[in-house]
Amino acid sequence: MAKNVIVLGIHDGHNSGAAIVKNGKVIAAISEERLRNVKNYSGIPELAIKAVFKITKIDPRDIDLIAIACLIRTHPPLIEEPFFVKLYRKIVPWVHGHWFSKLYVSILHRFRKMDELKRIFKELKIEDKEIIFVEHHLTHAACAYYTRPWDDKTLVLTLDGSGDGVSSTVNIGEGFKIKRIAWSTSYDSIGNNLYSEITGYLGLKRWEHEYKVMGLAPFGRPEYCIDKMRKIVRINPKRPLEFQNTIRAYTTDVQKKLIKMLHGQRFDNIAAACQKYYEELVVQWVKNAIKETGIRKIACAGGMFLNVKANKLLRELEEVEDIYFYPPAGDEGTPVGAALEGYYRYCEREGIEPEKHSLESLYLGREFHNDEIEYKLKKKGLLHKAKKLDDVAGEVAELISKGKIIGIFWGRDEFGPRALGNRSIVADPRELRIISKLNFAIKQRDFWMPFAPSILEEKADKYLINARPAKYMIEAFDTKPEADEIIAGLHQADKTCRPQTVNSWNLRWRRVLEEFERLTGVSGVINTSFNLHGYPIVGSPEIAIDTFLNSGLDGLVLEDWLVLK
Repeated sequence: MAKNVIVLGIHDGHNSGAAIVKNGKVIAAISEERLRNVKNYSGIPELAIKAVFKITKIDPRDIDLIAIACLIRTHPPLIEEPFFVKLYRKIVPWVHGHWFSKLYVSILHRFRKMDELKRIFKELKIEDKEIIFVEHHLTHAACAYYTRPWDDKTLVLTLDGSGDGVSSTVNIGEGFKIKRIAWSTSYDSIGNNLYSEITGYLGLKRWEHEYKVMGLAPFGRPEYCIDKMRKIVRINPKRPLEFQNTIRAYTTDVQKKLIKMLHGQRFDNIAAACQKYYEELVVQWVKNAIKETGIRKIACAGGMFLNVKANKLLRELEEVEDIYFYPPAGDEGTPVGAALEGYYRYCEREGIEPEKHSLESLYLGREFHNDEIEYKLKKKGLLHKAKKLDDVAGEVAELISKGKIIGIFWGRDEFGPRALGNRSIVADPRELRIISKLNFAIKQRDFWMPFAPSILEEKADKYLINARPAKYMIEAFDTKPEADEIIAGLHQADKTCRPQTVNSWNLRWRRVLEEFERLTGVSGVINTSFNLHGYPIVGSPEIAIDTFLNSGLDGLVLEDWLVLK
């Protein structure tokens, strides 16, 4: 019998978390934010490390390897940068080529603070286990490549703000190895210098509210200031797989120049120009990479691939045969990437035949049973209002068909930034007035931000142009006139949508959609994440109950229990 190979993956920087990979398959993954109720929690993921062992029922002493994502855990502005990192940022713009950046990356892990992690390892009795460090963009590449839905040679692209001195990479994946052929430094980042700095310029929070710029963009006219955007960064004319900083500034210094460049421009036009120019850059970069490698199947990860509008354009390119976006594309995915890369390198060294598992469902977190729920309801003084139902999913469908808005908390946590039916707020998509209630009584979102639909997968063609399975809410689609049936799930300005197509992976969630369709004839519902604005998706029954009590939700489902106001 072949030996089980078990790897613990850890990320202890921005949006930290932990994951366990067993024989090449991700069997548990959770972000620390869900356990602490602090959005994008940055720091040691002690609760997540302990949770993944509890979820999998694996004895920590049975792991073979600990793989730590990122060579240094800084992430501005959340953690103070060491002196040598600040020095790097000053020097790298003036150093020709990448030799200095390579030297920087090779020594980073030697300066890592490990005291807290070592304390946790000792408590779990794994202090003697082998530890490896996996460079930031290699973790992104590993997430995308090793979970891709095909086995062919693959063009692997990563793109984010910054990590370990790098902001983008172009790689070739073949077999169980990833070979990097080009990369851009942090100084040349289109994520930081363009998108995040425009986010900050608009008074939004960098490294968190970029999605708000994307949501605002369709309301503006890019032509008024797109020429200004083109002065910030470009594709390097001499090295077409890399980006080049042309504003000759970095982070806070960029703001000083933006104030002069964009003075007097409307906020919606700025957002539109930023999004439009970002799309132009990424589309050309991908075309260049395909031309250079001849590879037309692409796997992508990194926080900038959470931009679903750009993803849509990439999917539609003639040059692209197929494209896959790893759903937890941001830093929350890095513990998975570290664990996967660690698994394949361990197997290579030990002469073990590795396994490959394409991504399926993302239900990789904790779950709570009905008896636990009953205890929590009793403790909160709600048990007398609660009903335990045989068909709670059918009841949810009937309630939302009558205009009610329901919070759902059942099954295992979804891993990543999207609620996929287990930690969701669900509502009737047929009338726009539901948006006001969702926004002002529950979500407290900016008025321009759209909601998203979940659609029965076999009915996606009814609403989407060039429909295909889109299980993770990581891609956008143009819609057909028939999509007016789910009007509240479309972008108000351009009628695109970011759907989850629902298959048989989650039968309880599918039951909601099927019963709603039977009652109304409509094949989709509004699905937005179960949280209040500024907080992560709810991670425990207690937080779910508190969110219910402090919002305009009409009802709350906790496993088979239903509570109505």
